[in-house]
Amino acid sequence: MPMKRPIFVKIVAVLIIIFAGLLLLEGMGQVLFKIRHRYWLIVHDDAAYITLFRKHPYLVVEPSPNTRFQSKEGILFSHNSLGTRGMETGVKKKDGVKRILTIGGSSTYCVGVSDNQTWPHYLQEKLGNGYEVINMGVPGYTTVEHIIQTALNMSDVSPDISVFYIGWNDVRNQHVADLRSDYSNFHGKSQYNHLMLDALKIGNHSVIVRTVSNIIKKIFVRDPEGTYTVIGTPDKFTTKVDKRALDLFKRNAKLLIALCRAQGIRPVMVPQILRYDMLTGDKEYEWIPYVKDKDIKSMIDVYNDALKDVCAKEKADFVGEVLTVNYDKSHFVDNYGHFTPLGNKVFADVIMQYIKRLSTETKH
Repeated sequence: MPMKRPIFVKIVAVLIIIFAGLLLLEGMGQVLFKIRHRYWLIVHDDAAYITLFRKHPYLVVEPSPNTRFQSKEGILFSHNSLGTRGMETGVKKKDGVKRILTIGGSSTYCVGVSDNQTWPHYLQEKLGNGYEVINMGVPGYTTVEHIIQTALNMSDVSPDISVFYIGWNDVRNQHVADLRSDYSNFHGKSQYNHLMLDALKIGNHSVIVRTVSNIIKKIFVRDPEGTYTVIGTPDKFTTKVDKRALDLFKRNAKLLIALCRAQGIRPVMVPQILRYDMLTGDKEYEWIPYVKDKDIKSMIDVYNDALKDVCAKEKADFVGEVLTVNYDKSHFVDNYGHFTPLGNKVFADVIMQYIKRLSTETKH
């Protein structure tokens, strides 16, 4: 009996040392994560994406139909039975109604505001009777996903007009080495992590648990989803434009126009807007890995000009008027390109005026 106490004390001491070591390691990991990703993992609110999105066999991820989530800040997200954000709508279009689809990434889905504060919602309000606007935006989607949406999903809902708000998510492919033509070796796989498809049931906010989980998956899973290695080209972090990435964007824009027209849908292209006053640093932010913050504006300008050029050659609609608005900090909910309710109202108003002009031209 006398020998057990020292052994017990030793065991407790070892356990305390191990616990303290793990705690220190976790703390260091959290700090490194904050430096790399610019937010704290331990307090990150990821419940929204986990609740609202699910895997898709071709698109990687899609909105879960008939789903509702309210954030801690009171932001309401709801998906109808079609899996689109906003009010319930039927597949069959009502007689005498022009149906408009809005296509894009998180700045079309509108991640920073409630359902009744998105620009597609305001577009519906401003257009009024005789129009129906359906928000098909999905966070992270690029023109590659939009091609699938346009080619395969639009026919069910028979839109008259499709408004594409594109550019930001395609720019992230700039200076990605060996970029595949379908973006699958970087962007596609990154969507698993971006929309939390790989989220753990427990320990998702622990650097240690997540690291161990990733190591185990790499060892025992033949091809773990969302695992990839991205390498930059020699021109990374420079102002030089990656011609391959830009050419793929232009190709995709042409395909979207052609796919719409083949189905009797009028494509309307809208150039991208970001909050450039906050993108002035000498480092990159994670979403666009190989472009410095201070160079994002010039890069977006190149993509916007390319989209305008494609529309001119294809005789397609280009809403360049959105670029003439004097946007300021009151129009954005974050440092990137997601609008506040005010920003969404202003943005929707410009698109509404353009669509109204289209209707007038059609009548004449």
